[in-house]
Amino acid sequence: MAMRAFVTALFLLVACAGVGQTPYQLVVETHATNLVPGQTTYRLYVKMQNSTDFLSAVVGNNTTPMSITTSTNAFYNDQFATGETAGGINSALAGFFPSLQADSWVTIGISQAPSGTQVAPSTIESAAQPWKNRFTFGAAGAGTNLLVNDITGGMWYILNGAPNGIPPANSDNKVLCMQITTAGTLSGRINAQVFPLGVGANAQLLSFEFSGTGTFNSMGGVAPVPGCTNSAACNFNSAANQDNGSCVYATGCDTCSGGAVVDGDTDNDGVCNANEIAGCTNSTACNYNAAATDNNGSCVFASGCDFCQGGAVADGDADNDGVCSANEVAGCTLQGACNFDPLATENDGSCIGGCLNDSDGD
Repeated sequence: MAMRAFVTALFLLVACAGVGQTPYQLVVETHATNLVPGQTTYRLYVKMQNSTDFLSAVVGNNTTPMSITTSTNAFYNDQFATGETAGGINSALAGFFPSLQADSWVTIGISQAPSGTQVAPSTIESAAQPWKNRFTFGAAGAGTNLLVNDITGGMWYILNGAPNGIPPANSDNKVLCMQITTAGTLSGRINAQVFPLGVGANAQLLSFEFSGTGTFNSMGGVAPVPGCTNSAACNFNSAANQDNGSCVYATGCDTCSGGAVVDGDTDNDGVCNANEIAGCTNSTACNYNAAATDNNGSCVFASGCDFCQGGAVADGDADNDGVCSANEVAGCTLQGACNFDPLATENDGSCIGGCLNDSDGD
């Protein structure tokens, strides 16, 4: 993730590039022959318009593919070179091992280990398309054709201000970016990020296709189209060629809709909206629903004389006399009646008239 974030940040520097013919060119020259018997060593340069223009990076990804092809599918890597860049060339060893001068490498402005304030290029590659092995002796796929065209992409780059990013004096404004030694015919496409007059805010990403030696015009500055370039995101933009960090993703219950993430668990209870079951979730309620996941406020409870019956509250004091129906005692509640029952709570209409309690008849 950190690597992807860095690639995105560097690509974002490509801003304000115009579409159309530009004065920048790619120059492919024969540097030497037979440093390795039967093979030719080529050098590739980006020719600048101005002496203060800065070559920041050579890049490739799904919108601006990069390829290096030889007709023999083979180019030379020397066993005494270290790594994929010219920073791994020790000039002190060249006198002892002349073939070291024929090593194939990528670079920005240097042909050997940096000196003074020069810096060696840094490199980034996609796990799905590991291009650096192509320039490393003994590595898997060393010396074979390469293609960088996936969404993560790859690049070699230096930061603005490094002296080897600007054209050297008396170089015809050319900045070295690659050396390839092969017995075959060299062709391909590279994309160079240039800061005109060294101003990063005015960056241009220039694409060059080439075959053999010669001077090749840019196919035009690639107009930046910022947006989300990850097809797995809700807001993926197929027209975007610069990831601006805006990608958003649906996870868990969430879904994509209209380029945005839609909350799929609005009450944050861990149950997706589509799977919610509305009902009473209180186990003490008469209408408790064990399957319910979303309480809809329908719970009802029995209190006092009331009781639960069939998921509802049943009235437990039908005559509202304060005595639960289950505890009512039927009888005569009229104190003047002959059959008055002091224990009765519910008059059942059985009372018998007034009783004579006058033994002497007075």
